[in-house]
Amino acid sequence: MPDAKPQLYRDLAVQLGALLDGESDPIANAANMVALIWHGLPELNWAGFYFRRGSELVLGPFHGKPACLRILVGQGVCGTAAARGSAVLVPDVHEFPGHIACDPDSRSELVVPLVEDGAVLGVLDLDSPVPDRFDDADRAGSEELVALFVAHHRRLAPTDAEDIDPASGCRLPLPRREDLDEESLRIYDRLADPDGGTLRGLRGPGGIQLHSPELSRRSRPVNHYLRYESGLGGRVRELAILATAREHDSRFEWAAHEPAARAEGISPEIIDTIRWRGATVGLAEPDAIVLDLAREIFAARQVSSQTYARALEQFGERRLVDLVALMGNYAATAALLTAFDMQLDREQPPPLPRLFFPGR
Repeated sequence: MPDAKPQLYRDLAVQLGALLDGESDPIANAANMVALIWHGLPELNWAGFYFRRGSELVLGPFHGKPACLRILVGQGVCGTAAARGSAVLVPDVHEFPGHIACDPDSRSELVVPLVEDGAVLGVLDLDSPVPDRFDDADRAGSEELVALFVAHHRRLAPTDAEDIDPASGCRLPLPRREDLDEESLRIYDRLADPDGGTLRGLRGPGGIQLHSPELSRRSRPVNHYLRYESGLGGRVRELAILATAREHDSRFEWAAHEPAARAEGISPEIIDTIRWRGATVGLAEPDAIVLDLAREIFAARQVSSQTYARALEQFGERRLVDLVALMGNYAATAALLTAFDMQLDREQPPPLPRLFFPGR
């Protein structure tokens, strides 16, 4: 068997490539990948995915007995592989400190993390009832299968886009100052001024909107009111913007506002809770309400009566309307950034990991 393993995994890789071809849904692809592994590898009693959400790994598609629904990153074999960002091969699970016995029949285990841009997105977990079932050939073969899965779902890197204007960083060129009327010139000059009060200047949504001067003139006062005059406060404002950016996977919007959130005193732990769509249990109630509301609006697309009542009690009618309008304003900004493919600065590492589960 050892000599045949590399060829077995090469065959599985070819079959996986065919299964993935033409399908973009990661959960559907994960289900097919697990089925392929389950039927293709001998002596397994469990095979499946856990996907990261916040500080936890949440059960994904699998074959085998019912399994642990959630595993903390850093705990058990799966959590250890996620924390390390590298494969963990365990000859005898009874000898592994802190092993989580989801299936008492398991005796050996191999866990391979899904890593993209340095972020661990989840793990592939293989269990066997046979001690010492897995070896380095299994590790290498499973890593190749996981790499195929991650690469298939990988978003285009900035350098892959062929229709990006190098000056504007998006599909539209920078607006030409000489083409603008007097009022639009004032907007242009404020955007171009490093001290003009904008986060990104012309290279961002402000520059995109100037291609529709009337839209720019009308939308800027609304944005200014919602951000600075509505009485929401800087902390609520930036929590709402980050939550909206996360739910729309708007990397540019997130990168622009994460420093602003930190400047408002939002802790790295809360920012990571938003980044990974972690649980809001344990957060201060005003913070939790903002995140829960954004997730229900944009992910669940239905706000529960309980969440609405909490938000209404916290903010009152007028400020709640303004809070939702602020989220909608930045959802519209995210749409502009997506349609015109606004690129991150080249030195900016991708700030948002891929998440395979919706927000709720």
